[in-house]
Formats: sequence, structure tokens, C-alpha cells
Amino acid sequence: MRVITRNVGYRAFSLAGALLILGCLILSPAVGDARPLNELPVAGTRIMPTDAFVPVMLKGMSVRADNPFQMDFIVDSGNTDLEQQQLAAESLKLIEYFLAALTVPGQDLWVNLSPYEKDRIIPDALGQTQL
Repeated sequence: MRVITRNVGYRAFSLAGALLILGCLILSPAVGDARPLNELPVAGTRIMPTDAFVPVMLKGMSVRADNPFQMDFIVDSGNTDLEQQQLAAESLKLIEYFLAALTVPGQDLWVNLSPYEKDRIIPDALGQTQL
């Protein structure tokens, strides 16, 4: 008789758990959906890739003949919709990266990402720059 009561209790508990899970699946909205199902393309239709994002880029520079330490940099704003101040800050950051790459010796322009050489991650000369 004891086996039957445990069996009935187990069945009742399993049925209640199954109904709870089924109710959660039916009544709750799906978590993490990026867009509703009615916006998804129809199965079998070709999906075209979107345009590539073009960030702010340092395109070139001009050096003045009378003062070679005064340079003008040519910056392309790319696809960004940055305000004038934001574009100036991003341009300054790129110019500083460029000048840092010119001043650091070539043999020190490397970064080691190996987890087995934690004592050789970055050279001291490169570690002192924003690069």
C-alpha cells in the first residue's frame, strides 16, 4: 500500500510540474527576441548583407616644408554621426596613436596574448603609451 501512495504522489507532483512549465511557455513572452515574428523574412527569401560600418579613420597627412614638425592630418568621419566636439576628440585620439606608433621602436610594437607567458605581455616602451 505504501508503494501506491508514493506512486500517486509522484504522479500528482509530476503532473503539476508539467502543467506549470506548459503554462509558463504559453503565457510568458519570449525573452531575448530582437524583433517580433511578423517582422522576420519569409523562409527561403534571400537576405542581403547590410552596408559595412566605416569608423573614423586617419586618411593622410601633410608636412609643411618650412616647419616639418607642424603637420596637418586628414581625417574621414566615416559613417558616424558624431558631433563636432566628438569628432575632434576621436581625431585627436587617432593622431596620438599614430604619433605613438612613430616614436616607439619597431621591435617594441607587439603584444603577446599567450596565457602561458604572463611575464611577456607588452614591452615597457609600448606600455607607456595609450596604444
